[in-house]
Amino acid sequence: MKTKAAAWAGLTTIGLSLGLAACDRAGGRSDAPPSASAPAEAWVGKDVVLYLPDPVMKKRVEVSALSPYVQAAGAAAEGAVRAAPVQPGASGMLLLMVKPDGRARAWVVTGEPALSPETVAAVVKAVEALPAPAVREGPILVGIGFDAWGGGPPPAGASPPIPRDWYGHFAKDGGLLDDAFMARVWPD
Repeated sequence: MKTKAAAWAGLTTIGLSLGLAACDRAGGRSDAPPSASAPAEAWVGKDVVLYLPDPVMKKRVEVSALSPYVQAAGAAAEGAVRAAPVQPGASGMLLLMVKPDGRARAWVVTGEPALSPETVAAVVKAVEALPAPAVREGPILVGIGFDAWGGGPPPAGASPPIPRDWYGHFAKDGGLLDDAFMARVWPD
């Protein structure tokens, strides 16, 4: 059987191969932490991660549909975070799962301290209100890495991260993040 570590080995970080733009709004700004007098950015998108292998993603969704969706999800999440009260810095991943029937669902995974439950709910609501891209043959799973209010420690566990309750859907000796797994974490 495959171990959890081996299950994650097939994950692909999006780069030029799929042409998705990383949702980095830094625009040439320094990566240095903000000074004590300057407020931290409420939301900074960092990277986009494919949770399924590149060939599977290319078979299931057109880049021309996925890229604008990911960008819109990042913008919706940013709007929700900016509207929330300032909180301690958090870093994490916004996960987006889209099924062939047009349904989409979002999860937020952060390190400690976590975003407030109200902020997480607002992000999820804003992102899930977006129209999903057309997907065929099976679900897709994409993540948007982010720092909120200056960032914080990364989520513990797998890299890229998954929600903590998803670990209970793996067998004791590990498993794969595949269609069957995604059906268990988001059953129809």
